[in-house]
Parts: sequence; C-alpha cells; structure tokens
Amino acid sequence: MRNQFQVLFAACVAISLPAFAETYPPSAYKDGAVKCMQVRSYDCAEKNWNQYIKMRPTDAKAIASLAITYHWADKPEASIIQAEKAISMGEGTYDLFAAYSESLAKTGRIEEAIDWGYKTLAILPNLVNVRGDVAKYLVMRKREFEALTLLASFDSSLEAQGHGHYFDGQRIAIESSLERQGQTITATAKSMRLPKTKEHFYAPVKLGDNKIEAFMVDTGATKTTLNEDMLSDSKASYKVVKPLVNMQTADGRNVQARVVTIDNMKVGPFELRKVTAVVCKTCKPLLGQGSLSQFNMVSSKTQGVEFLTLELR
Repeated sequence: MRNQFQVLFAACVAISLPAFAETYPPSAYKDGAVKCMQVRSYDCAEKNWNQYIKMRPTDAKAIASLAITYHWADKPEASIIQAEKAISMGEGTYDLFAAYSESLAKTGRIEEAIDWGYKTLAILPNLVNVRGDVAKYLVMRKREFEALTLLASFDSSLEAQGHGHYFDGQRIAIESSLERQGQTITATAKSMRLPKTKEHFYAPVKLGDNKIEAFMVDTGATKTTLNEDMLSDSKASYKVVKPLVNMQTADGRNVQARVVTIDNMKVGPFELRKVTAVVCKTCKPLLGQGSLSQFNMVSSKTQGVEFLTLELR
C-alpha cells in the first residue's frame, strides 16, 4: 500500500515539482506513467514518461510508450517524433506502428500512413480498427479496389470460420462510391495492387448482381472456381460447356462439378469476357490461371509486407 502511494505521489511530483524531479528514482516515474496511461490521464503520463526518458534516454520501449501517449492525447506531431525515434532504435510493436500510422494520417501524410498501417497488420492481422482505417486512407488515394480487397479478404476468412462479416457496412459505402463514379474509374485504371492476407493474395471480383467478393489468387489452379449459389445469385449470363465433371478440391475432396463459360466478370476495375469456370456446391472462390493469364503479375515485398500487382495485358 505504501509503495503504491509513493508511486502516485511521485507522479504528482513529476507534474507539480519538476525542479525536484531527480529526487525520485527512474522506476517511480516509469510506474507512475504506466498508471497514468491506465486511467487515460495523458498529461500526467506525458510528464512522467518525459522525466523517465531524461534519466533513461536509451529505453526504446519508454520512448514508444511516450509516442502512444501523445497519439492518445491527439498530439500527432509530437507522437510522430517519438515514434520515429523509437523505431530508429529498433522498437517494433503493433501498437507503436498503429499510433504512428494514425498520427501520419492526421498530419496529411496518407501514403506513409497506408504503409505503416500495412506493417501493423503484418504483425497482427486481426486489428479491425487498423484494417478499417487503412481502407479509408486507400479510398482517399482513389485506390478503392485495393481497399475492398483488404476488407473482403478479412470477411472471407471470418466466413470460412463460421462467423459473420465485420466490414459489410464499409464495403457497401465503397461500392456505392464506385457505382457513382461509373465508367470513369475503369477507364483510368492501369493496374491494381493486392495486399497479402495471411498466406494468400485475394482479388476483388464482381459477378453479375453480386456484391464484390474476395477470390483467392491461385496460380496452381487451371480454371477459376466458384460455388453454385454464387453463380445463381449473380444472375450472370453463362453457357454450360460440360454438365458433369469429377474434380478434386484443394483440400483433397472429390466432388461433382460442371464447367461453364461466363459472359463477363470484373476483377477490380478490369472486365474479363468469356471466363471459363468450374462450379460446384462447395467450391471456394478461386481465381485460376484461365483468368490470371490475362494479366501481367508482379509480386513485391517491402519491409515485410507483400503485394501482388495485376496489370491487364
């Protein structure tokens, strides 16, 4: 009880009596800062972290904590300075990267905010707040299809686990914006970048009346695949090529399927015609070589974050 009182007293001293700060050991200011952060007392946390860092200037974790504190206090410029200092010292945690990304966005450095948002997701892919923010930044930069891929791929992973979608509302907003833009975005699009989600790349595919869905890019599959419900719900025009074929799915199951030619299908802003696809009741949406062969594909990896860029041939 006495120790707790001493820590809280030291926190107060750091605020009201800075001239006598070094009367207390560094640990008192560190403990005080942590307690202040826990109760969201940002001014108290700032003063304690600053005093502690004066006494322990090589503590990168403390500098990162100060960056996060400034971020919480809505002081993005100060947060950026401390975040860059911590990162330059080798500190690399998801909460530091997330604070840095959002602070960069607040100061108008959107491209850098996207970059550090992706780095955050590379560490912890399930951070839905960061994923949603990166999607918003991408829309600001007119990269709506990349944003949709980022959101739809996560929703697909939830669906595969038996859960509902998380980003339906945000996806509807972005798709509505695309519809208002009409053919403008299609005419100006040159390429599309796909971020890696866990172990795979996903492409945003629109089939008929369906909303945009995430199709896994599978260079090992000969044809594009989708399930019967998806094809039926889309009301897309297609022709049956082979009414019955036996096929083995990626997970080793033998299923009965049919081969169809779909009149047109959109991959991001790009329209593909006469797409040959395999359809079965349980087929997963995959974009196979039959569709991928219409693109030049370039993969890249920058500071631990992987992307696949598609450019229509």
